Amino acid sequence: MKDPSLIPQPVNQVMDSDELKREAGSWVDAGRLDDLPPGNMRRIDTASQRVLIANVAGTLLAVADTCTHEDASLSMGALDGETVRCPLHGSRFCLRDGRAMDEPAEIDLACFAVRVTLGRLQVRVPDSKASLIAPI
Repeated sequence: MKDPSLIPQPVNQVMDSDELKREAGSWVDAGRLDDLPPGNMRRIDTASQRVLIANVAGTLLAVADTCTHEDASLSMGALDGETVRCPLHGSRFCLRDGRAMDEPAEIDLACFAVRVTLGRLQVRVPDSKASLIAPI
């Protein structure tokens, strides 16, 4: 008989900051972890928020998907380590804290907590924005 400690168990991993954990909100499904390998990003749409989720070397990070300079989807931009570059005018944003790093963007992005539950990605969004429409 196998040692019970050697049998794989479902993983409940929460990858989010203490600050984000304190915010009120709901967890919304964002698809399978296996569908977002390291070095990739994807957008999901909730009822009133577009969220960009990136897998940066195994760390899941989520920010608002719309560039704060123009109405461009950052999911169409370039992922470079912990930054994403806007496809429209080239502004870069830090995915860890949402900070606008280059002009013309001057306003930071909102950040969202991400967790993995039983192989599924989940993003915490404010309750008024919690209804998931569809992953893109």
